[in-house]
Amino acid sequence: MKYLLQFCVILIFALIGQLLEYLIPAPIAGSIYGMVLLFLALATKIVKLEWVEDVANWMQGVMAVFFIAPAVAIIDIWDDIADIWWILAGLMIVTYLVTMIITGVTADKLIERKNKRANK
Repeated sequence: MKYLLQFCVILIFALIGQLLEYLIPAPIAGSIYGMVLLFLALATKIVKLEWVEDVANWMQGVMAVFFIAPAVAIIDIWDDIADIWWILAGLMIVTYLVTMIITGVTADKLIERKNKRANK
């Protein structure tokens, strides 16, 4: 029952995100609205981490499964991207590297800030 309730909390935010996508005329996916709202709710302690933690960890563990459908869909559009697949692959690699670098720098800065506060 605990997992079902945690899943429902996440689904509520996903639903709110989908509603916002419908109501707000901006090119932002509903899933992004939902994630941002859930993050803000967690950051402001409106939603407690214990309310979503176990299911969120499970979802993160099986995240690769969620990419199977898009990967299979590439087969359907292969004729359209056959000439530029190497450009797309290069863009994905560059994007991956930029994301990793930014994440690493951000993590270092946050750790430094935490250590400075701990040493005061």
